[in-house]
Amino acid sequence: MVALVVGVACLGACQSAPPAPHSTPLAERVTAFWDARLQGDEVSAYQYVTYAYTGELTVTQFVQARSPTLKYMAYTIDNIQEQENQAEVTVNLQYRLDVPGMVDLPMAMAIKEHWIRLEDRQWYRNLKPKKTDKTADHKG
Repeated sequence: MVALVVGVACLGACQSAPPAPHSTPLAERVTAFWDARLQGDEVSAYQYVTYAYTGELTVTQFVQARSPTLKYMAYTIDNIQEQENQAEVTVNLQYRLDVPGMVDLPMAMAIKEHWIRLEDRQWYRNLKPKKTDKTADHKG
């Protein structure tokens, strides 16, 4: 009887844990981007957008383009559909609008983001969803 209990206990403990949801390099970068946004750290968020790679916008221009009235409160990554060097990521956002003289307006929405893997093999949030000539080749 004792051997059976020990065997059952070992069976449960010896099984490997399932992989964490969204534990891919893309998911890690999406998470880092949104963590930076939640902290209000647009300088850190910049390194995850295509502008950081292409230089089309400087970090200063990127930060200045952000709305000071929009405050991100929480997010969840709902879905990641990766196809070679392109990906669509669905993110559920909770945010509020801080408008002077008005009560904070809490809001929520789901957005579909486009991410691309570029020549440096890193994933970037593509704010202009189109294929670029700097997209990595499809050989993996």
